[in-house]
Amino acid sequence: MRFGLQILALAISLPLQVLVVAALLRGWWRRFPLLLAFVVVELVSALVQAPGAIESMLGMHAPGLPYGVTYWTGEVITQLLLYAVVVSLLYRAAERLRAVRAARVALVLAACLVAGGTFLAHYDPAVLRGVWLTPCFRDLNFVCALMDVVLWTSLLVTRSRDRQVLLLSGGLGVQFAGAAIGESLRQMATGSHSRPLALAGGTIMVAATLFRLYTWWHALRKQDVPARLPEAGGHS
Repeated sequence: MRFGLQILALAISLPLQVLVVAALLRGWWRRFPLLLAFVVVELVSALVQAPGAIESMLGMHAPGLPYGVTYWTGEVITQLLLYAVVVSLLYRAAERLRAVRAARVALVLAACLVAGGTFLAHYDPAVLRGVWLTPCFRDLNFVCALMDVVLWTSLLVTRSRDRQVLLLSGGLGVQFAGAAIGESLRQMATGSHSRPLALAGGTIMVAATLFRLYTWWHALRKQDVPARLPEAGGHS
């Protein structure tokens, strides 16, 4: 069952990631550079991890680096980039505030403190990497979900709503909610050694990721790229 879920996730997510990258390379990458960086890293990470993941689930010996190393390395990089994407979207939304500079400085400092505090709260070199990284990612996803709600609210109360950013943040909201639930279930499964619970958590996370990728592709593919795009930190 887990093997089938992994194959299905790869079969759907890889084409969607390629489509999102292609849509961004049409010109939207200038407006969302961190979004492009995240999707490219996510795609490369999935391609690197795929052989090891399949061989690991089949009980075969994977050559090269152990699958656990490539998996958690990729997870750390993509989680941090995803966190940075949310912060960058909030950074853009802060331009509508009167004290723009103060709000942006406070946002960046708060984001760094939260990320660093979450790492220090869960880091434990005495246990396996996944045991402390799982709750760390869960907490980061919860914080990102809260920030995404703030972003959505700020966009909805604005007269000139940016539908594209609304769709991007909507996909992120589902991603973070699904990831927080999935990580919680996987952590519970680690303590109880429950495979069904771990499978349920993984299924929720996969579904949330696929929804986010489709929403991003939908947000980017149907809009023509303006002749002159605003800079990443400029007005929409």
